[in-house]
Amino acid sequence: MNIASEKLPNSEIKLKIELSELEMETYRLKSVQQLSAKVDIKGFRPGKVPQEVAEQSLNKDYVQAHAIDLAIAPTYMEAVKDQKLAPIAHPKVTVISQSPLIFEAIIPLYPEVSVKDYKSIKLEKKPVVVTDETISAEIKRFQTQHATYADVDRAAQMGDRVEIDFQGFDEGGAALDGTTSKNHPLVLGENAFVPGFEEQLIGQKITEERELTVTFPSDYFHKPFQSKVVKFKVKLNRLEERHLPALDAELIKKITNQDLSEADFRAELQTKLIKSMEQDEQGRLENSFLEAVQSSTTASFSDILIEEEIHYMIDEQKHDLESRGINWEQYLSATGKTHEDLHKDKHQEAENRLKLRFGVQELFKLEQIEVTPEEVTAALDDEMKILASMNYQPKIEE
Repeated sequence: MNIASEKLPNSEIKLKIELSELEMETYRLKSVQQLSAKVDIKGFRPGKVPQEVAEQSLNKDYVQAHAIDLAIAPTYMEAVKDQKLAPIAHPKVTVISQSPLIFEAIIPLYPEVSVKDYKSIKLEKKPVVVTDETISAEIKRFQTQHATYADVDRAAQMGDRVEIDFQGFDEGGAALDGTTSKNHPLVLGENAFVPGFEEQLIGQKITEERELTVTFPSDYFHKPFQSKVVKFKVKLNRLEERHLPALDAELIKKITNQDLSEADFRAELQTKLIKSMEQDEQGRLENSFLEAVQSSTTASFSDILIEEEIHYMIDEQKHDLESRGINWEQYLSATGKTHEDLHKDKHQEAENRLKLRFGVQELFKLEQIEVTPEEVTAALDDEMKILASMNYQPKIEE
């Protein structure tokens, strides 16, 4: 086997590998053996066909192609070992010649990474303060979760729950697909609809019909509707008033599963809010530090490595959508995106992720940081204790 190497930009190396006819004979015979086990040859049981009979019965081009497939992986690994290389992703392989077999493998290697002035990164920790207003807002959130609703005959107000019929039209008056619904439930003020829609329902009464206009956001998930002006015809069918429960022993028991006085509940709520806010602040500091490291990191990455990262990101997105019951192809259709569009859109993000990953690894090397198994176990134990101690997860409103 002959191996020629050539160093390429962006932390890549190209190996040109050539196998002699004698070396290929081993893979050709193996190809015949494997293929003959998959075909029916009259007078012989599968897998029991003599070599010479099999060769006469099999298509020579098919045998050659399969032999090349069999040869590339082991000879590539042998060449990598011979050249003492350490690939960090799958190579890009191109067959130059079939006889003799000559192929090229472009291999991504660990990039040269530099993190400039990382010791000058300064972060300021914000003080954690839980005010009476914060506690009251959290209590109202719990009350809202346990609210009841009753039908009323008046004009709609923020906080009401409504059921509406609506249909959307473009500026020319043509009906728009996907903008029609009957008895659609909506809580005014929760901002679950297009921005500007719910506010225009304030003051509407049961059976009243209205026409209203909204402009869809420029980043709306459905591309055809981005920045689109849509006119809606809306009829109010039902109107319910929200009633918040009093903060009494019954509600406190529902929230905490404990028998607490209001004073004790407020004290426990304050403690948990402080802990939650401290965790949020720690997360903010960590994210700020990582953003600074990413900005300070310079590295030239192989296009192969970037493409591999993009594939991983798209797989992540696809898995997330499908776990929520959203069909991937329908999502692409709704957003007007092709697979090629996604690759282009994610290129910069993929490069940033790589910069962050390799930048952090470089810091570990520079600072000689090592994490012991005991530290990992202790960190996991702390997380489990925190989760076990919290009966609910407070939501912090900015």
